[in-house]
Amino acid sequence: MFGIDKFRLYVFLFLAFSVLSSKHILIYNEETLVTLSFFSFIFFIAHYFGNTIQESLSERSVLIQQELQNFLQLRESSFIELLKEHQRVSNLAHTMKNLNAFTYQELSTLNHGGEKSLINLFTDQLEQKMKTLGFSSLLIQQKLQQSLSDTLLSHVLLALQTNSPMKSLSGSISIPNQSKTLREAIDLLLVNTKTP
Repeated sequence: MFGIDKFRLYVFLFLAFSVLSSKHILIYNEETLVTLSFFSFIFFIAHYFGNTIQESLSERSVLIQQELQNFLQLRESSFIELLKEHQRVSNLAHTMKNLNAFTYQELSTLNHGGEKSLINLFTDQLEQKMKTLGFSSLLIQQKLQQSLSDTLLSHVLLALQTNSPMKSLSGSISIPNQSKTLREAIDLLLVNTKTP
C-alpha cells in the first residue's frame, strides 16, 4: 500500500509544516487556512480519485471525439448532397434552356405553318363558295331561260293578238310587214316546246 518513498514524503511534509509553524514563518490566519485546506483537498482527490477522474475524463474525451467525428461526417455528407443538388439544379437550368429553344423553334414553325394552312383553308373555302355560286347562277340562268321559253310563246301570241289586224280590200286579214318573220318564229317556238 504505502511504499517507503511515499512514507518519507509524508514525513518530510509534516516536519516542514511543523518547522514553518514553530518559527512563525507560516502564520495561521483565515486565508492561509483556506489555502491549506484547498491544496489538501486537491492532493487527496488527486491521490485517491485521480485514476477514476482520469478514466472519466478519458471516456468523456473519447465520446466528444466520436461526436465531433460524427458531426464532421454528417457535415461532409450534407455538403456532398448539397453539391449533388446544385448539380441537379444547374442541369435542370441547362435542360430548361434547351427546352425553351426547342419550344420557340417549334412554335415558330407552327406559326408559319398555321398561317399557310389558314390561307390555304380560306382559299379553298372561298373557291368552294365561288363554285357553288357559279353553279347556282347557272341553275338560275337555266331556270330563267326555261321560264322565258315557256312563256315566250304566250307573250308572242298575246302581242300578235293585241296588234289589230288590218283588213285588206279583198276582205282577208293581212298581218303587218313582219308577218313572215313572226310566223317562222312561232313555228320554231312550237317545235321547241314540243321537244322535251
